[in-house]
Amino acid sequence: MVCSGCGNESVALKTVVCRDDADRCGVLCQPCWLPLADWLWIVPGPVACFGRCRGCGEWFSVRELSDRKPGGGHGAMIGVCAECVP
Repeated sequence: MVCSGCGNESVALKTVVCRDDADRCGVLCQPCWLPLADWLWIVPGPVACFGRCRGCGEWFSVRELSDRKPGGGHGAMIGVCAECVP
């Protein structure tokens, strides 16, 4: 995905809609979203983003994984789930 604000690419970004104008929407990275967070809603994007846990091998939402990096197979992220965090 490509950030609408700065053009940086990432496997998973926030899909956002303006709170006062639902016709204004886009995809933003964390640095571009933070200063605008009070004016935006985060909404479900076109696809769900899942990643694999390095510890147990199970699949989780990328929000549930810490230490996320590319390489989880099938283009997914890999990280560590809450149960496997040391």
